[in-house]
Amino acid sequence: MIKTVTVLSRRSDLTSEEFHDHWKKVHAPLVLAMPKVRRYVQCRPLEVPGREAPCDGVAEVWYDSVEDFVSTAASAEYARLLADEKNFMGAKTQDSVFVIVEEDEFVVG
Repeated sequence: MIKTVTVLSRRSDLTSEEFHDHWKKVHAPLVLAMPKVRRYVQCRPLEVPGREAPCDGVAEVWYDSVEDFVSTAASAEYARLLADEKNFMGAKTQDSVFVIVEEDEFVVG
């Protein structure tokens, strides 16, 4: 399983609510419209006393293979997704995109 993991920061002129509303209602359908996407997960940081969240969210997009990811990245749907990013993501998000492979899973119990 191949994943892109992106650590998202919001545009400085948006509230957290505006950012998350756009991410869920506008951006998620664009991700799901892309070919070869196997799974999409949006993770929102929890407010924990004494800890400041280092980001506004983490996104995981899952693919069956590197070839599927490369094919998706060449699609018109992917281009539409990238165009939407400027509508709610901050500039530092661009430096926080990782393409990873799932190798080991450790189960407790």
